[in-house]
Amino acid sequence: MRAPGIRRKGAASFEELKPACQLLILHEDFSTYTSAVEVCRRVMQRFGSELDFDIKCWNFIELADHNCARHAAKTAAGADIILLSLASLHLPRELDDWLHHFFISRHRAEGVLALILNSSHGPALETKKIHTRLQHLTRRLRMDFVSLFPGDDANAINVPGTETVPREARK
Repeated sequence: MRAPGIRRKGAASFEELKPACQLLILHEDFSTYTSAVEVCRRVMQRFGSELDFDIKCWNFIELADHNCARHAAKTAAGADIILLSLASLHLPRELDDWLHHFFISRHRAEGVLALILNSSHGPALETKKIHTRLQHLTRRLRMDFVSLFPGDDANAINVPGTETVPREARK
């Protein structure tokens, strides 16, 4: 996957100093926010020498507010990475409603939707149900889907636009 909108660090002009990799964190509570920030930290550690990052966050409850939902959708429309951080295997109503409508505004044809499950315990059927729902959404959006559990390596997230970076430079 190649994202033409991401600019490498080492800008030659003011225009190129704009943030390059847009990350959106959607989280359930402080614990899930902390987990998502840890994933961001590891992604930034891996790609920080090559890319600038712009991170925006919203709590699921905020998505029930029309203005917040609209701003989150606008951010999601151009995000390179969207992190959904959940405490359980159930999509909260606010998030489910927002996911149902946000794809309409997505204009990027590439990116990663990463599900961070903060509990690796749960019925296999529920895990399959949430994965199926999000995989269907990402296929429609032409995005990649990654599911992470506590302790998983954030290297599973391949930042769009970094494929041309030599493997040695990514370590």
